[in-house]
Amino acid sequence: MKRALCGLFLFCGFAFGQLGQSPPQSTPPTFPEGNHSPRQQLPPDQEAPPPQAMSSEQTQLQIEHSFHDEPALANTNVRAQVDDSSVIVTGTVDTEGQRELAMRIAKANAGDRNVVDKIKVKRQA
Repeated sequence: MKRALCGLFLFCGFAFGQLGQSPPQSTPPTFPEGNHSPRQQLPPDQEAPPPQAMSSEQTQLQIEHSFHDEPALANTNVRAQVDDSSVIVTGTVDTEGQRELAMRIAKANAGDRNVVDKIKVKRQA
């Protein structure tokens, strides 16, 4: 009982002793007293210009370059034929993974065009 009263007494003394004191490590004010900075006007929001659609020729070149630059498709004959509404991916690959990779590349560069898969996967013995 004496310990509890002693603890309560110490706690109250500590709590009341801290009143009126500022914290030892306070954050300095952002602006010194009475020296407020006026708010700067930000430019109005502007819409980004709509993305430019690539021509069929540009899209075909981009897809073909991506196929060529991909090491996993090095020994394949994957090609893309592009028109205004579709991308047709043709060729022969060794694995299903190569087919999926070629289709991901084509879809990533096709824009709004429909991507058609005509890739053949070689049968493994």
